[in-house]
Amino acid sequence: MSTGKASRVPVPDFDVAIVGAGPVGLAFAGWLAAQWGERANRIAVFDAKPLEASAKDPRVLALSDATRLRLANLAFPANATPIHHIHVSEQARFGQVRMRAEDLGLRALGWTVRYGDLVSCLNQAVESRGVKVFRPATVRFAHRSPHQSLEILELDDGTEYTVNLRVDAEGGLYGEAGERDHVVDYDQWAMVSEVTVKVEPGLLSASNTLAFERFTHQGPLALLPISKDQTQYSLVWCAPKAEVDRRLALSEQALFDELRQQFGRRVQCTSIGKRLAFPLGMNWRERLVQGRRVAIGNAAQILHPVAGQGLNLGLRDAVALTRSVSPKTVHDEVALLGALDEFERGRVADRTAVVRMTDLMVKGFSNHNPLLGAGRQLALNVMEFTPPLRKQFAELMLFGLAA
Repeated sequence: MSTGKASRVPVPDFDVAIVGAGPVGLAFAGWLAAQWGERANRIAVFDAKPLEASAKDPRVLALSDATRLRLANLAFPANATPIHHIHVSEQARFGQVRMRAEDLGLRALGWTVRYGDLVSCLNQAVESRGVKVFRPATVRFAHRSPHQSLEILELDDGTEYTVNLRVDAEGGLYGEAGERDHVVDYDQWAMVSEVTVKVEPGLLSASNTLAFERFTHQGPLALLPISKDQTQYSLVWCAPKAEVDRRLALSEQALFDELRQQFGRRVQCTSIGKRLAFPLGMNWRERLVQGRRVAIGNAAQILHPVAGQGLNLGLRDAVALTRSVSPKTVHDEVALLGALDEFERGRVADRTAVVRMTDLMVKGFSNHNPLLGAGRQLALNVMEFTPPLRKQFAELMLFGLAA
C-alpha cells in the first residue's frame, strides 16, 4: 500500500478486491473466503458507505428459496419471512395462478428480508473469516499497473492498492449505473412502502404465508409478506411517473381506496408507512470481463423487479465466479484470463433467459392490447390447471439456468 504516485513494488496488496459491499459483493467475499481458508486475508472489500448506514437501510428484498439455501452456510437473517404461496392475477380479467411451495417439495418459494439485516449478518460473517473490509472507502479511480498488468485501486484519500483481480459488485439503481451495452426504459417508476392489511380469509391456508402479484395495464403491483402473521406487507406499485407522483400525494384513505380497486375484496389496507419512489428499467453489460476486471450483480445487470430476479441472478453470478477463482489461478495471468473467459461463457444462458423473461413479463402485462389481454388470461389459466407447466415455470424463477 502507498499514499501517493511513487514507484510501486510489483507485489499486489490483495489477490482479490471487491468493489461494493452489498449482498452480492459480501456473499462472493464470504464464499470465496470459505474456499481459501487461511488465504482469506488476501481478499478485500471496499464500500463507500459506513456499515451503520447500510444496516439502517429498510428496503425489503425478495429472495428465492434456492438463494436462501446458498446463503445458509454463510449468513442469513433469523427474522426473514418465508413465502409459501404466490397468488398471480390480472386486473379486470379472470386469469390467475397460485404457486405453492409444497407442490415443488420446498420449505418455501421465497423469503423476504430487509436489506440492512442481510448486509449486517453477511458483513459479520465475512469479517469473521478474515476478509479485510474497508468502510467507508470510495474507489475514485482504477487503472492498470505497468508492472505485471495488475489492477490499481485509488481511494478518494489518495491511498492506492494493487490487486490481481478486481470484482465490481456495485451497480446502484436503474439510471445510476453509468454506460451499459443495452438499456430498456419502461417508462415506469415504483412506489414502495410498508402496509398493514387484512387478507380475505378464503385465500389463506393454515400458516402458509401468501404473496400477491397483480398485473395492471399501468404496471405490476406486488404485496410481499414481511410478518408471519400476514398482517405486514411490503408494497411495490409500478406505474408511469406521473401516476406514481399522484399516488405519493394522496391521503391514506384515498390510497387505500385505490388499492381496494386494484385487488377487489382480496386485500384491505388499514395503514401505510413512508412512501418512496424510484425509476424502473433494465440495463446490462454484454461482456462481464475486461482483463483482470469482472462485473457481477447490479454491476453486470439491473432488472425490472416484476419477477423478483435481480438479486437472485446476481448471487448466481457470485456462485459461478467463486468456482472459477483460486489462489493459484489469480497469480497466473494466463490461467486467470482463461478462468474468467470460462466464467463469462458459463453465465450467458442464465443471464439471457432471465433478462428475456423479465422483459417479456413487463411488456406483455403492461399494455391495453385486447388480443394480448386474452392471451395473458389464457396463459395464466393454462398454467393454473397444468401442474407440470406451473412447476417448470416456478423452477426457472427459483433456480434459473445456472449450472
